Amino acid sequence: MNFKNKLIKNTVSLLKPKSLNLGEEKRFLILSTTGLGDTLWGTPAIRALRECFATSYIGVVTSPIGKALLQHNRRIDEIIVAKDPLARSLFSLYRRLKAKKITHVLNFHTSQRPMLPLAAILGAQEIIGTHGINKGLDFLLTHPIDNVPMHEIQRRLCIVGQVGAHTLDSSMELFLSPEDERIADAFLEELHIPSYLPLIALHPGAKDGFKQWPASHFIELGNRLIQNLGCRIIVTGTPSEKPLVESISSRIEGAFPATRLPLLAAAALIKRMDMMIANDTGPMHLAFAQKTPTIGLFAPTDPKLCGPYFVESALAIAKRPTCSPCLRKSCREPFCLLQIGVQEVYDAALKLFYETKGGGGKNTESNLLVMT
Repeated sequence: MNFKNKLIKNTVSLLKPKSLNLGEEKRFLILSTTGLGDTLWGTPAIRALRECFATSYIGVVTSPIGKALLQHNRRIDEIIVAKDPLARSLFSLYRRLKAKKITHVLNFHTSQRPMLPLAAILGAQEIIGTHGINKGLDFLLTHPIDNVPMHEIQRRLCIVGQVGAHTLDSSMELFLSPEDERIADAFLEELHIPSYLPLIALHPGAKDGFKQWPASHFIELGNRLIQNLGCRIIVTGTPSEKPLVESISSRIEGAFPATRLPLLAAAALIKRMDMMIANDTGPMHLAFAQKTPTIGLFAPTDPKLCGPYFVESALAIAKRPTCSPCLRKSCREPFCLLQIGVQEVYDAALKLFYETKGGGGKNTESNLLVMT
């Protein structure tokens, strides 16, 4: 155990109060303070909690993007934002959480080291999370679950399963407001695209460079889809990805860039697409949650762990890592993704398009993996 964790252990031992005893009442606090995809992976577990504990308090400590994503989720009683750096607001966050009388802490995923120690001094009866992913702080978990390979959605369902929560629906969900829908409709109206033309979104960006399929491949793919399907292409991205998005859209005939929409309005736009082709990044999961037919491009991440899960009409094209050990964030070029050629994605796109729009009906498998 390193010095930081020894200090945390001793501090928690001094500050930890007796566990709260509220009788049969359960009050849940979910820790989920990372990215967009991680937040969405937790929504089936949140549904399970609400279905099994209809009147219990359910609070979620999350990141700013998590708050934007969950703000309309009617299954949650309260959203509490943990801003970076967490140390600056630790005391005020503690006072706010302490007042909630939490009985069960459910640690879905948090990257800030102080978050789990903070949860440990709230007086909860149980702190449940996955062993081995807590920066050496597993000793703070009262009920650790084994870290075995499983989809991240299933892992979160296993965590809430420890308190007796379950659901028959393991799919992600996203709640949009009428304003989100209106903004998406207004954006499309400005483009004056005839309603009979199919709409296909391309998402070429990603937080990590090693997850970005080459821009030249997206350009070639977009032009081939236009020529053969008579569709219109919308290239999506975050404001920071605007140069990439505009560069690609300007080289695809009749394509439109989309980088200025708020998060949930962008999700509403994705919902209106006939198909989306995306790198393994947050908007891909928005598409899964919106039931938009989607092709995800994976390497070196494993779609069995973080790809489509109980999603109709989804294809995951995945390649094994080319380097051993994998360089991950140190990788300067997307070597793994270079194994995925334009022809392979184009063929998959035609297959998915005709299955969903050409009369073949939706793919009824929960997720169909294309792996070579």
